[in-house]
Amino acid sequence: MKKVTAYQCSFCKKSSAKIFLSQSGCKKHENRCWLNPARKSCATCVNIYAVEGNGRGWRCSEGVAIPFASKISDCFKWEHSGTIFDGEDE
Repeated sequence: MKKVTAYQCSFCKKSSAKIFLSQSGCKKHENRCWLNPARKSCATCVNIYAVEGNGRGWRCSEGVAIPFASKISDCFKWEHSGTIFDGEDE
């Protein structure tokens, strides 16, 4: 058995966080991770809300886009929130 060092995304949901063998690979992922608030994506915006119905869907209260239908980042209506996983059991 051999001990190895691994790197974990600081933003992914803790119960399913991505693991990387290289620091550079992890850094690349973190720079494009949708749960990284610096991306200003739907997943970290206060304007997103869950819609119940046929499964679970998401809507933007500002009407910018249908969240997660397209990969929105650097949104001009973005306001910091937690993440879409806040309040879920880990």
